[in-house]
Amino acid sequence: MIEPRVGAPARVITAVAVALVVVLCGALPAGAGDPVGQVTEFTAGLTPNSGPNRIAAGPDGNLWFTQNIGGIGRITPTGDITEFPIPSPNSGPVGITAGPDGNLWFTEIENPGRIGRITPTGAITEFAIPSPNSGPLGITAGPDGNLWFTEFADPGRIGRITPTGDVTEFTDNLTPNSGPVEIASGADGNLWFTEGKSPGRIGRITPAGDITEFTDNLTPDSGPNRITAGADGNLWFTEFDNPGRIGRITPTGAITEFAIPSPNSAPLGIETGCDGNLWFTESANPGKIGRITTAGDITEFAIPMANSAPVGIAAGPDANLWFTQNTNPGRIAKIGAGCVPPPEPPEPVTVQPRFTG
Repeated sequence: MIEPRVGAPARVITAVAVALVVVLCGALPAGAGDPVGQVTEFTAGLTPNSGPNRIAAGPDGNLWFTQNIGGIGRITPTGDITEFPIPSPNSGPVGITAGPDGNLWFTEIENPGRIGRITPTGAITEFAIPSPNSGPLGITAGPDGNLWFTEFADPGRIGRITPTGDVTEFTDNLTPNSGPVEIASGADGNLWFTEGKSPGRIGRITPAGDITEFTDNLTPDSGPNRITAGADGNLWFTEFDNPGRIGRITPTGAITEFAIPSPNSAPLGIETGCDGNLWFTESANPGKIGRITTAGDITEFAIPMANSAPVGIAAGPDANLWFTQNTNPGRIAKIGAGCVPPPEPPEPVTVQPRFTG
């Protein structure tokens, strides 16, 4: 029997976190940053049961998200939602990220799998992948000015696409059938990705395509899923299974795991907030938003609509965290991180010199 290995027990803050549903007209203005733990949900303009999935901050000051029904959505910091259909039907958009070219880039996992690009005005272009039915899933902007993505379907690959649409795939030193899931840029200038299939791994790929995998101190069959860069220079990731944890990996590959107060909460999305902490979604019923400090202290926040499956999460331009609720019947929501930007500096005052004789 393999005992789960938790490198450092999480110092759990026991908190009864009350999530307030704010009457929209009474919410703080965009950019003010809501009080910590305060949740506001938006549904107006969102197609019911459209399955909001991943979400990312766009270069236009809005949030952009994928929809399971085959669309891309945009929500302003004040909650106005616009939807854009993808030309290819049943394409299964999943991952989304801001690109270096001022557009949003996304993955289409189905029929037969593509990379998509959408401009801030909603114009969509799709690019074929050399390996059909490869299951493109996660996507991120790389340090080299390109977009990098995972291909989940066996045998698994890491892909790179230039802003002009040229695709290169990498497999050397990647364990076959390991199920690459999500990918993120690290502070070390490399790309880091999760491998979700048994027994699970964390991978690193250089911009030149050299891959290294790490497993030491990673609980087997924990289902590594989403990954993001932390304010501490490390990578932080979610473990979906057995029974669900938050993981941290240093640029040298040292892994530490932190237990979540609610077991089997199915953590998915993870993002660094304006407060320097990591915020994550717990998708299993009843659904929560979690926060973990870089020291490992975890707090969980309830959300107003129970059983709504919070999935994706992203830091917004308004100093809040924005997240998707995939079901019942689907919502976009924000939660305050308690980051209130400092006031604008006062206007300089010119004082005329006075001379006395």
